[in-house]
Amino acid sequence: MGRAGVKVSPICLGNMNFGGSADEATSRSLMEKSVGAGINFFDTANVYQKTVSEQILGRWLKDGGPSRRDRLVLATKVYGKVGEDLNDRGLSRRHIVRACEDSLKRLQTDRIDLYQCHHWDHVRIEETIRAMDDLVRAGKVLYWGTSNFKAWHLTEATLLAERVLNAPVPVTEQCPYSLTNRHVENELAPFCMKYGVRMLPWSPLNGGRLSGLYRKGKPIENTPRNQSEGFRKTLEKNMDVIEALTKLAEEQGRTLPQLAYAFLYAQPHVASVIVGPRTMEHLDEAIKALDFKLDDATVKKINEIVPPGTSPDYVGW
Repeated sequence: MGRAGVKVSPICLGNMNFGGSADEATSRSLMEKSVGAGINFFDTANVYQKTVSEQILGRWLKDGGPSRRDRLVLATKVYGKVGEDLNDRGLSRRHIVRACEDSLKRLQTDRIDLYQCHHWDHVRIEETIRAMDDLVRAGKVLYWGTSNFKAWHLTEATLLAERVLNAPVPVTEQCPYSLTNRHVENELAPFCMKYGVRMLPWSPLNGGRLSGLYRKGKPIENTPRNQSEGFRKTLEKNMDVIEALTKLAEEQGRTLPQLAYAFLYAQPHVASVIVGPRTMEHLDEAIKALDFKLDDATVKKINEIVPPGTSPDYVGW
């Protein structure tokens, strides 16, 4: 993970759906399958499914004993609202320390391998850095990272920690990044390469747009996601892009999701790709893409369809 000495698998099992669209039995099966496939990196957050995701992961870890926990790199996050009190959110020292203790209890472990600031906050970043420093010194956190930070946010955090506060620097940034959402290549990726931070892309299928379910001339199924006006508009607007990428994948004898995953696996600024499966089939697609090595001709075609640094079907960043 960049400047961190720890090594992680190219796939990170995202636990966002655990306790939601994936019940506990399915979640346990996905974790077992992941470990069997060599995945050693799990990511969750205290706000996922209102803490249930952490609880499911904690019960599974406990059932497997110390050997199960010790082989994994465990990541969770802090920022989101987890209570009714005015201070039950954000990146203040008070909230970070309390949220860390609560996550440790739910995860039934004595340390968090990667503790991530889920969003940027109005709190002075020095306070956040010092809180992370204290948790690292206490052994409750081993490394810390960020999520959804812009390049200047990460720059300020890194340089203050390293050059002013003599504190641990963030080692990862979890950001939206996919074949059709490449805006992070403009500023964030160059920063990561220069300062040893590594990306953990979330939404590698861009909210399902690269799932392979959408083709020209094929009716769009009536699902909750497809009923979203914003989703349908961007989908319809960029169907030509999705269709071109689908055909490129088929030329290689692969599926569109496998092309999307392979593209991210190949990026030097990426440490691991967060895959958030609801079913075993979703996880299998990410695993099958591990041996899909993109040649120069394929990369050139991808760049012609979606030029580096552009985001043709991403809204809201």
